[in-house]
Amino acid sequence: MSGYVGSEAPGGMSAGGQTTIVGARTGITPHDKAFLCRVMCNCGKVGVWTRGGGRLQRQRCVEQRIDAENARSIAETGQKTVYVPEVNYIMTTVPPSPIMSADDPLKPHDDLLGYIYNNWPGKMKGYLEGKKTGLDQTRRPDVVIVQDPSQPPEQSNIRAVIEMKFDDELTRGQAADYIKIAGDEAKYVPLKKAQCGCPDEDAEKEPAQSTQRSTTTDTDELFGGNAGGAHKTGPLGLPPLPPVGPGPAAPGIAFPF
Repeated sequence: MSGYVGSEAPGGMSAGGQTTIVGARTGITPHDKAFLCRVMCNCGKVGVWTRGGGRLQRQRCVEQRIDAENARSIAETGQKTVYVPEVNYIMTTVPPSPIMSADDPLKPHDDLLGYIYNNWPGKMKGYLEGKKTGLDQTRRPDVVIVQDPSQPPEQSNIRAVIEMKFDDELTRGQAADYIKIAGDEAKYVPLKKAQCGCPDEDAEKEPAQSTQRSTTTDTDELFGGNAGGAHKTGPLGLPPLPPVGPGPAAPGIAFPF
């Protein structure tokens, strides 16, 4: 077995129909908002330069900064934070199952392509057949907030599912799938730079290809030449990203959700 996959017990979503996102968001606290907005504003300005084509990948920046904060927390307290970045979920199970490392059920599996080759029903052929029919078989939200950081990010342990939108818009299918992962539409939180009061820096206006789509389904990334766990590497020629510690929101920042 090359990865932990959660249970397939029935979840809280009803089958069929279109979900409308309404009402207040639950499961995300002012502390969470302050921390995630700090990360988002920093990554919207800085991003991460990678070896694969020199693209500015803001989602990778988010992942690296939260990983750094988890490392700091482990060193100081012996436990990770409640923030888990870049978890792939199998959307064909009910509820969706997180794909975690076989060596550490608290660590997201860092090689989805390898997982598909070794574990997917029908192996790669089965996955590609599903892809041809238009099925979104995997989804990868930017951040999952868990209730208990000592347990895997299964639906029963999810406090909130966060999707950070830097420049593009979320599709209806993506939103519906993230709600399925969360198990409750009120626990799904799309977060935009404007909601965080991020400054409009010149660096944000420079031409850069967004990788938002690849961080939501992974299929474009996997079959477009950037397979495996190479996305874990640090910025080429840049110092390691420092952790972004939680702190109070900047004065004047409003959180409308």
